[in-house]
Amino acid sequence: MTGVLFASSAQAATAPAASLPVTANVAATCVVTSTTAVAFGAYDPLAATPLNGAGTISVRCTKGTSADIALGVGANASTASCTTLTRRMTNGTDFLGYGLYSDTGRSTVWGCDTTNDITRSSTSSITPAILNVYGQIPNGQDVGVGSYTDSVAIVVTF
Repeated sequence: MTGVLFASSAQAATAPAASLPVTANVAATCVVTSTTAVAFGAYDPLAATPLNGAGTISVRCTKGTSADIALGVGANASTASCTTLTRRMTNGTDFLGYGLYSDTGRSTVWGCDTTNDITRSSTSSITPAILNVYGQIPNGQDVGVGSYTDSVAIVVTF
């Protein structure tokens, strides 16, 4: 018996180098992650000094995003202006005026427009910016007994 043996040599072929593109886009975005209320406590209309309070707003933005944080006039505002006594709490009958400020001295009204809002640039997408809100109820307001409330919109523009 005769046989023929064929030997085959397998050669690995190499294709020319190529690249696979991988892309992503990161959008600028911001979100209010939490708040703590500006809780003034007990207001005494007969007191000779104003009543102060404070709260916080936590805002998280994409790293490198610049955001303007404004506070609305509130649900019970006397006008659409962001002046100190425009903002008011109510007990359903009476109104109790108050101001919201961006500084501890309560001299810079935290506004509802780009004139008196707060601008922050985010340095981390993970860590929120914590902004202090300082409130003050002027003394000598003629209001009745009761619990007073208001709700203020937080507007973040980026």
